[in-house]
Amino acid sequence: MEKSNFGVKVWNYPISGCQIYFIAFLFYFLPMFLVETTFSPVNRWLRLFAYISLPLLFFKIYILDQWKKKGLVVITFFFILGFIVWRTTHYPDLLMLAPFIIGAKGINFRDIICWYFYLTLLLVMTMMFFSLVKIIPNLIYYSEFRPTRYSLGMLYPSVIAAHYLYLSLAYCYLRFSKLNVFDYLLIILGNIICMLLTNTKLDFLATLIIVPVMIIAQRAFLGKKLSSKIAAFWWMAVPISTVIMIFLSYFYDSSNYIFNKVDSMLSGRLALGHLAFEKYDVHLLGRIIVEHSFAGVKGQKLSNGGGALPSTYFYIDSSYIRMLILWGFLAFIIVISCLTFIAIRSTVRRTYILSAIILVSSLSFMCEPHIIQIIYNPFLLALLSNGYFSSLDVKENKNAEC
Repeated sequence: MEKSNFGVKVWNYPISGCQIYFIAFLFYFLPMFLVETTFSPVNRWLRLFAYISLPLLFFKIYILDQWKKKGLVVITFFFILGFIVWRTTHYPDLLMLAPFIIGAKGINFRDIICWYFYLTLLLVMTMMFFSLVKIIPNLIYYSEFRPTRYSLGMLYPSVIAAHYLYLSLAYCYLRFSKLNVFDYLLIILGNIICMLLTNTKLDFLATLIIVPVMIIAQRAFLGKKLSSKIAAFWWMAVPISTVIMIFLSYFYDSSNYIFNKVDSMLSGRLALGHLAFEKYDVHLLGRIIVEHSFAGVKGQKLSNGGGALPSTYFYIDSSYIRMLILWGFLAFIIVISCLTFIAIRSTVRRTYILSAIILVSSLSFMCEPHIIQIIYNPFLLALLSNGYFSSLDVKENKNAEC
């Protein structure tokens, strides 16, 4: 009888949309994170495992969230669009992104960032440990032109730097009302260690910029006039950085001294972006492109071959150009609009934390490909979720911990 009652209690246990969402988050996050590591060469099965999150999200959205009929029509359109782009490009990112953004309705955004922060921190530390004790490969890159670089269980050294950048931004979001000198010194120290291990200059600079940006954001939140005026323009970061990167890449000329100088500062991103525009047209719903990078064991061998950049190397690092060419013009406009809207809303509410985060992220988007990958950048999930910072929330929860 007791066993029967226990079974009834389990069967009747209430399931909330929040529980469904974070179960789906785990099903997606774990395998997609492992895809970016040397943990397993069988990436196809990991990606298939990540798709288990989709029926969970659809159940939350269509059954639990109680959208109106017009809303469901719009939502279904975005799901169909994501499916078409997925089938066109063979990249699953947009197929997964739309359900996670829409499924975040009613979820506290602070909880999402907590899950992201601790999951990423745990997984990064685990992969680093496994690589150091030689359970998984630690890919080491040698070059005449830069110091030795270590991947520490990731597919490429810059993956570690990218994770550290977004972990730092998540940390700043969670501690925004409490950030102090100790926090900033901690971020800088970690950034220096990351630079020594990976020699990823662009992410190093982007992470350094976090400190002055967050100081201004805190002062703006407290109503300081000069800081408020500066922060009021941050919502323009994504549109401006998009235009700059696409313009410079499209019109890049190797014979021009200024273009060459900027290209050198960006580690060859302009030349590769220009080559992408020469090789591929921009389609409305994306297209398949063939890339050869230095990531993974094969890429490491190609990189350590010595000499100049191999002629077979081709990878679109810039998120903006990658979205435009690979995922298509329509997805490009939607993602840029969503990021800009999140920043505008943060500015209008005079909280500035999300506009500050998107400002720093926009600098990374110019040179790194992680704009819509949730395992790096969870801040797109702020679009429909609850729990934005507001002056009232921060005052009431001044001592709240994650």
